[in-house]
Amino acid sequence: MIKAVLFDFDGTLADSSSGIFHTALYTVRKLGIDKEYSNEDLRRFVGPPLRQCFSVAFGLDESLLDDAVVIYREEYNRKGRFMMELYPGMNDVLLSLKNEGFYLAVASFKHEELVRSCLEYLGILNIFDSVHGSSLTTDLTKGDIMKLVLSDLQINGKEAVMVGDTPSDAKGAEDAGTHFIGVSYGFGFKPGDEGYHMVSSTKELVSAVEKLNGGIL
Repeated sequence: MIKAVLFDFDGTLADSSSGIFHTALYTVRKLGIDKEYSNEDLRRFVGPPLRQCFSVAFGLDESLLDDAVVIYREEYNRKGRFMMELYPGMNDVLLSLKNEGFYLAVASFKHEELVRSCLEYLGILNIFDSVHGSSLTTDLTKGDIMKLVLSDLQINGKEAVMVGDTPSDAKGAEDAGTHFIGVSYGFGFKPGDEGYHMVSSTKELVSAVEKLNGGIL
């Protein structure tokens, strides 16, 4: 039986694309890179750990990654983190799941203090029973972060489902031994992607969790 629903943050709970894209471009410009990047390049920036984002999306040289991370975090804390909003209907989804008795949690590659401040800014921090993100001192995989949530809730992986918008989220669910529901309204997956159970809007999430809990999916 499913007892907990774990959510990724960027591209799943909140549309934070404006803030992330602004900050990513600000960072590479500060590093002296004038190359133009497509929307597809920017979309690839969301999902992996931050250092990896700069390699995957912008092909940044290894020697620039430390400086890029410092610049990005400073600008995101200053401005980018406020350029976000919940996806339409997400607040109702969270309240419905909570009312049905599910634990709710966030497992994100964002730094943990930052993801908490973002949730507080959006007015939904108190609805979650556990929130975990990345660490400045330890290299955590998405699976590691999810396992911290499971430990908080004192449940095993089979009693949880991860909801996310990228293959990194799916891999984390596999590593943590949880179920997985992908969303195609975020940054990573697209409508028609195969290999996972997918939903295309927030309004489908509650029924997807209910079906999974009934053994239908």
